[in-house]
Amino acid sequence: MLAISREVACFALAATMLCASAPVAQTEADHAAIARAALTEVIRPGYAAFGEATSALSGKVDTLCKQPSDVALKEARNAFATTVDAWSKVEIFRFGPINEDHRFDRLFYWPDPKSIGLKQVQDALAHRDQAATLPYELSKKSVALQGLPALEYLLYGDRADALAKGHQAVDGTQSLAQIEDEASFRCSFANSVATNVDRIAKNVIEGWCEGSAYEKAFLTPSAGDPAYHAPKEVTLELYKAFATGIELVRDQKLAKALGSSPSVARPKLAPFWRSGLTFPNMIGNLDGVRLLFAKGGFAQVVKLDSPGVENSILFDLDHAIDVLEGINQPFAEAVTDEDTRAKLEALRVGLKSASATAGDIIARSAGLSFGFNAMDGD
Repeated sequence: MLAISREVACFALAATMLCASAPVAQTEADHAAIARAALTEVIRPGYAAFGEATSALSGKVDTLCKQPSDVALKEARNAFATTVDAWSKVEIFRFGPINEDHRFDRLFYWPDPKSIGLKQVQDALAHRDQAATLPYELSKKSVALQGLPALEYLLYGDRADALAKGHQAVDGTQSLAQIEDEASFRCSFANSVATNVDRIAKNVIEGWCEGSAYEKAFLTPSAGDPAYHAPKEVTLELYKAFATGIELVRDQKLAKALGSSPSVARPKLAPFWRSGLTFPNMIGNLDGVRLLFAKGGFAQVVKLDSPGVENSILFDLDHAIDVLEGINQPFAEAVTDEDTRAKLEALRVGLKSASATAGDIIARSAGLSFGFNAMDGD
């Protein structure tokens, strides 16, 4: 409990000092500059990195299917981890091309508290649903079959090791032919998902390219545009992404998995627990939040309003990232270990402080009116 008290006291003291005498902003923020910085410095580079990762992933999974081996499976899993890292940094954005054609849900069907997605993937495997092995047909099926959670199960779930050694029976209940058939179908399914993920990533990148309708709406909003009627609305959209990223980690991914005590912790509610990428996913989310704040214009807004506060917000974000990077336990162990839980709860306090402080100053400086749930898109 001493660890919690010191961490909480540190965050609380910082918040008190920062909010004690914040000056009133003299001029409203430059909304056009915020939009352009966010697009050119954060959004486009983030999706470009994601697209590069999905291309590599698709290639590695294809190689695994054509030439299965332990090395090929390891490389496919490494490419998956790189893709999750890149995705995590742009996961906070829920506007623009990612919202078209249900792309977000097709890429990342989560949360899934009732394991609906898992059941659908397992059913497709059990019944050898050939449509799942064809990317075009897969894109018309349930979103739960199309994205990263489905691919994680195919690469890491029950019997996934057969992808590398289909000729070696996992147990004594199946014949050689059955094992080979199961591994072949599973890999074809995984290859289809990886191809689908890559295509979606490329579509999002194209949607944000220069001269696109989304770019125009984002950078030069007008009263007749269905997306944004004024520059201030774009700034609000970006702030929602900032707040969403923090809420994702603090309340959606940590709080629900931690529960009220170790005895009721539910680590399998968190994303990417099979692959051991739960903490990297959270780190990526916070990296995305930090990048949006630092390079997307908000740090400058805060600095102009209350010099020095922007550094405190960045400190809280950096500290949270450092805490997550310093945890070497599997996620399931971390949420049941008292000492680690103390660190994670203190981290949640710091994230709340950073979000609240930034929100107050940005709302005042940018003339924004909040009244939304960051996770529902309202």
